[in-house]
Amino acid sequence: MTINKCQPGSLGIQDMFSDIPDNLPEELFQTLINTSGVRIERILSRGHQTPPDEWYDQHEDEWVMVIQGAAELAFDDGRLPVRLGKGQSIYLPAHCRHRVSWTVPDKNTVWLAVFFPSDRNDLSMPPE
Repeated sequence: MTINKCQPGSLGIQDMFSDIPDNLPEELFQTLINTSGVRIERILSRGHQTPPDEWYDQHEDEWVMVIQGAAELAFDDGRLPVRLGKGQSIYLPAHCRHRVSWTVPDKNTVWLAVFFPSDRNDLSMPPE
């Protein structure tokens, strides 16, 4: 179905804090929106981390925000790990090898991740 305008029934309200399982044996990745140009996911963690010998090496850019909880990202290029708290985000360019090295062990960490094509010609970021 193609929706070209704001029609009744075409707006979906999503609650980022609902339907969180009591038992979370693995990180949970849930696609919220998926188009040819962008994918938006909710990621749920509770003490989870990427195995030490594994790295995310994505072909697309990623912007990720912690909207609840806290997490730490490690990088394979020697830079210091980055700890993110509630409301903090980070931009990860394509092929920036990273892993989740820590999340809060006894509380939910809720992430909002946006994946999009790597295109350096029109990327605009505020200065650090």
